[in-house]
Amino acid sequence: MELTASHKLLIKHLASGRFFSSSQLTGELGVSRTSVWNYLQALEKAGFELHAVKGKGTRLKVPLELLDEKEITSHIGIEERKLLTQLELLDICPSTNAHVAQKNSLNPLKNGTVCMAEMQTRGRGRLGKTWVSPYGQNLYISFLWNFKSDTAALSGLSLACGVAVCNALSELGIEGHGLKWPNDILWQGKKLGGILVAIQGESQGGYSAIVGVGINYHMDSKASLGIDQPWVDISKIHGAVGRNKAAGRIIEHMLGVLSAYEETGLAPYIKQWDKLDYCRGKAVQIISGKTRQQGIARGISARGELLLTRPDGEKQLVTSGEVSLRLDND
Repeated sequence: MELTASHKLLIKHLASGRFFSSSQLTGELGVSRTSVWNYLQALEKAGFELHAVKGKGTRLKVPLELLDEKEITSHIGIEERKLLTQLELLDICPSTNAHVAQKNSLNPLKNGTVCMAEMQTRGRGRLGKTWVSPYGQNLYISFLWNFKSDTAALSGLSLACGVAVCNALSELGIEGHGLKWPNDILWQGKKLGGILVAIQGESQGGYSAIVGVGINYHMDSKASLGIDQPWVDISKIHGAVGRNKAAGRIIEHMLGVLSAYEETGLAPYIKQWDKLDYCRGKAVQIISGKTRQQGIARGISARGELLLTRPDGEKQLVTSGEVSLRLDND
């Protein structure tokens, strides 16, 4: 769906969750009742849940806190704000990672470029899985940082970024979350978010890491129908902490990790990752295509590999690559 100026204005009015009558909306938008009706129908087709009551009007079933640059940056610390070179806010795009990658391929972007969107039409997680991305309900954030070292040095970057996001969640008063190797953020075993790292450029001549962070903030029932695993969002865990505030805290912690990673690597984050490790000591399955391997998860190595003890007692290092991890009872 291509958002027109009228669509955007309509969303802005409805975002509060208050009822608006047809006459109010025609006056605010400066269009006919028929046009208002058509706009509302278009929003429903795009995934917005509307609630109409005779005599009261129409409202959004779930109020939205729309992205606001000034509000987001107000929740980023002074030092980390210096690392933020650009904050681009989009209405709808296929994927924030893809958007940043395309811009970077045309004209190299600077460290600290950050892109957010209200909605993604082709959001992706690891292994090509769909990331459900309804309008205004969750957080979709992509970061770009340029590196000079060999790409092998980035093997633990997604794990360090997982620690950064968890630290931001803790500052927001959210507890009980953990990390599932290599990139899932869980709360009591349910999916709260994820991290996707893409590499762009030549490994010998420098390259860019594009890191996508997706966090469920306040998902409505209609949007959640497309999710095929247990999930949770911030609103269910803690109530309304503020979508822009959450974005600002995540951006602050992520920029801190990205700016230091080439020099420090994964080492400073391993101890904290171990404390957040949801699978440590549990029976797991490593899935690669049609192949399944069982074992006990024993934490991570200095390079971010999964430490696995196989049923025969042998120890094995597992790299993330094209594999996924599941608990034996999943």
